[in-house]
Amino acid sequence: MFKRLRRRSADKRPPAPATPEAAAPADGASAAGAPPIDGSGLRALLAQVLEEAGRTPVLHADHLLLDGELQVFVELIEVAELPPDGVRTATVIQVRHRRLFPDGLAEFQHAAGKDVAQSLASGFATWARTDLVALSEAVSVAREDRRCMTMRLELPPPAAHLREVVLGPVARLGGAAQAEVCDAGDDSEEDDEEEDFDDNVDDGADADADEQAHAFCPCCLFTQSLEAFLPLLEGDTRMLGIRLFATRDAAGEIAADCRINGVDFPEGAACLRRYAATWPAYAGLEFRKQYVVVFPPEPLAAPPAHNLASEGHA
Repeated sequence: MFKRLRRRSADKRPPAPATPEAAAPADGASAAGAPPIDGSGLRALLAQVLEEAGRTPVLHADHLLLDGELQVFVELIEVAELPPDGVRTATVIQVRHRRLFPDGLAEFQHAAGKDVAQSLASGFATWARTDLVALSEAVSVAREDRRCMTMRLELPPPAAHLREVVLGPVARLGGAAQAEVCDAGDDSEEDDEEEDFDDNVDDGADADADEQAHAFCPCCLFTQSLEAFLPLLEGDTRMLGIRLFATRDAAGEIAADCRINGVDFPEGAACLRRYAATWPAYAGLEFRKQYVVVFPPEPLAAPPAHNLASEGHA
């Protein structure tokens, strides 16, 4: 169970947005007797899931449009059997914004289900209530109206700029920390039978934490790995989408995954493994997963000028 949570793709860079031909699995790639699904079918299923989540996607020839400004491309990467009678799927969703990230921010969705459609829908639903929340709030919601926690990092010279960070909802499973994460997110458990571990999602702090819980809030994954990101935050001027994932099983085996704009970032994963090693013992599998959006740099405000004439010297 633990090992199948890890991404097995050897290609560290996500592919380009799907075309109907590229999205269709090769002959024999489908599982459990399900027919292959092409690009238009993927987009239609994603649109249905988004509508069920209260969104209003607009279907275009090769993408969906959300909030009038987010272009959403989806591609099927893998369909495989999951014995005894299920399937697992992997997709990649790339989101583009003409001004802020025209080259796109991409992330993978891994899920399982009784058939291909159920597995895909599960992965899309998790993406809609985690990654998409962070992206939408970063792009379309005024700062004062955001539900996600935000941070403003003031980086000293030579960088000398500000980076604003939007911390998306945290998907979680198990652990003593479960009582001390926020309770404002979607806590659906409809996917438990398919072992979709992303069905507990939190986006705020719970002040009534169980006394046995270890400290955890929506900033923990990011701040515990911040040292790895600082060089990028100082020198990379792009808008960044950061995947944070840390897990530990009942035997104490630890794994972590970190990607920036869809590309593996080993330095961040190393920090996350060290962080997961500090979690209290728990008799089962525990993980935390989050998507974080970092805005392009803003200049620091200039210090107020010192006006000698206003000091009223006699």
